[in-house]
Amino acid sequence: MYPGYRPRPRRRWLRWILAYCGAVLAVAVIGLVVEAAMSPGPSPSQTFSPAVPTPPWASGARPAAGSSPSPKPAASPSPPLDGPLAVIQGRELVNGVYLGFPHSTAGAVSAADDVVSEVFSTLDPDRAAAVMRLTAAPSYADAPQQAARGAASDRRALGIPASGPVPAGYSLLVQPVEYQATDVTADGVTVLLLCDFTSTQPGTGTQTRVAVFPVRVRWSQGDWKVKFFGTSGDASLAAEPFSAQAASLGWQELLPQETASASD
Repeated sequence: MYPGYRPRPRRRWLRWILAYCGAVLAVAVIGLVVEAAMSPGPSPSQTFSPAVPTPPWASGARPAAGSSPSPKPAASPSPPLDGPLAVIQGRELVNGVYLGFPHSTAGAVSAADDVVSEVFSTLDPDRAAAVMRLTAAPSYADAPQQAARGAASDRRALGIPASGPVPAGYSLLVQPVEYQATDVTADGVTVLLLCDFTSTQPGTGTQTRVAVFPVRVRWSQGDWKVKFFGTSGDASLAAEPFSAQAASLGWQELLPQETASASD
C-alpha cells in the first residue's frame, strides 16, 4: 500500500458537520479546487491549478451533457443507470488505488469515483502522479505530470511549499456523493460526480464546498481509464447533495462500496 494512503470514509453525517463549520468560518475561506486542463493528448500548456469555488476545468474537452461523442455511438455496456448506485470496489489494490473494475456503466462510474477521490485529495505531487500513472488512458500521456503540478499548485494556494512533507494541519478531501452517467457507449462513459470538497488549514479551519467533477473514462487495457477531465460548464449542475434541487438536476446517490465479483 502506498505510504500515507488513507481509506476514504463515506460518512454522510461528517458532511453536515463540516458544512456547519464552513458556514461559521466562511469569511476566511480559501475555496480550493483543482483546475484540470486535460485533453485526449498531451500539451505543454495544460496544467492543474486551484480556483474558486467549483472546478472550472479548462480546455473545453468534454462534450456537452446530452450530446454524443460520435454521430452513432456504440451500444451501452449495460442498461442505463437509474437511481442510487452502490460503488463497486476494484478487484486489485495497487499503491492505494483500486483497479480492475467491471466492463459496465456501473464499473465506469465506480472507477471515476475512485480516481477523482484519490488524485484530488492529495497534497503530495508524487502521489498525484502515481495515481494518474495507474489510471490514465495511454492517449493521456501527460497526466502524471499534470497531476503533480496540480498538487503543487494546491499547496502554494494553501501557503505551504510546493514540495516536501505536508505540514501538520493541512489537507484536502474530495468525496463524491452523487453521480450522473452521460454519453454512454460500449467503451466510453462521461461520469459527472457531485462532491464534497473539504480543505483544512491552521487558522482558517475546515471548509466544505460543493464541486462538480466531470471525467471521461474509456475501456482500455482491460479496465476503465481516464481519457480526460471535463469543463467548467458543468458548474451549473452544482447543488446541495441529496436536495430537491440536486434531484431535479438529475443527480443520483452513490452508496458505499461493494466488492466486485470475479464474474463481473
